[in-house]
Order: sequence, then C-alpha cells, then structure tokens
Amino acid sequence: MAYYAIAPLLCALVQNELCMHLYINQVYGGPNTNQLGVINPSQQPLLFGTTAVLDWTITDGPGPNANAVGRAQGLSFQSGHTKPSWYLSLNLVFEDTRFNGSMIQVMGTEPEDGEWAIIGGTGEFVAAQGVVDHKVIKQDNSQRVYEITVRGFYVPVDSAEAPGENSCNANWKLSASHARAHAEMQSSLLAGNKH
Repeated sequence: MAYYAIAPLLCALVQNELCMHLYINQVYGGPNTNQLGVINPSQQPLLFGTTAVLDWTITDGPGPNANAVGRAQGLSFQSGHTKPSWYLSLNLVFEDTRFNGSMIQVMGTEPEDGEWAIIGGTGEFVAAQGVVDHKVIKQDNSQRVYEITVRGFYVPVDSAEAPGENSCNANWKLSASHARAHAEMQSSLLAGNKH
C-alpha cells in the first residue's frame, strides 16, 4: 500500500505577478560585518571550499537612510576549482509590515552582475518562481551593495474560488484508482500504520 496519493489538478491555478526593486547590503569587513566565514581552507587553490554564513540587510534604497525591509539569510561557498565561482543560496526573509514573515528562496552564483533563480517561497509567496536580477552598484574594502530586481510569479494562498458550480473545487475529481489509494492512505495514516 502506498503512503501517498497523487491526483491531477483539473483547474488552473491563480498566480500573482511580483516585481520588487530592492538593495542588498553585504558587509564583510569592519565592526558591523553581516557574514561569517565558517570554513577557510587557505591551502586550497582559489580558496576552493571556503564557506560563509550570510545575514545581509535588504533595504528599499541604496543610502544609509534607507528603510530595512528584510534579511538575505543563507550561505555562500567557493565552488570553482579552476576559476572563482561562488555558489549562493539565500532566503529573502521579509520583516516589513506588508510582507512580514514571507520568504522568497533564491539560488545561483555570485558574479558581480547576473541572475539568481527563484526556487520557492512561503507566506505571501507560496510556490514562487522567477528570477532576481542583481548588479553591484557599490564596492569597497569592507562592503558591497547589490541593486536587485525581483521578477516572478507566486500562488496566493487565499486564491481559492468560492465553492460553486464553476469553481475549482466543484471540478475536482479523483479517478477510481486515485480515490481508492487516497482512502487507503488516509486510513493507514489515521491508524498509525505509515509505509
């Protein structure tokens, strides 16, 4: 007996389009650093394997008076053995009033200018997908400022249609085999017999 049930979705998902223009502030030197090197294999060519934990500030502007709207939290490591290539995995965690608690997950490499893939999200940004364009607009010996444009789509959690004749819920049907598998799974899970 299977421990899961899969059924086709017989209606279209509603998606919202997202576009944000923000700034990420990376501070790697001085007293206010917002990243920490946790693995530093200095004997490796190109510092291969160097790993840092990140907690960068996200703001709505590039200057010192900009409002903080969230944190870019994650890790980065030097994954290039023949040339520098920093892999990056970040959660863009929003702390502002509008999107508080919501998160967009991104990954990619960290060249000065390029794109990161949006691979998911939570809260307001469930099932997010798209890209984050980024470019370095300021860099010195202690910090780097990225200008980012978030472009993507997500499924709003409260987007379900009201029950009715033409709603998604009214058209939701399981095939006989899916219905049987679903009923067996629920019975098995409720009985505590997990396969």
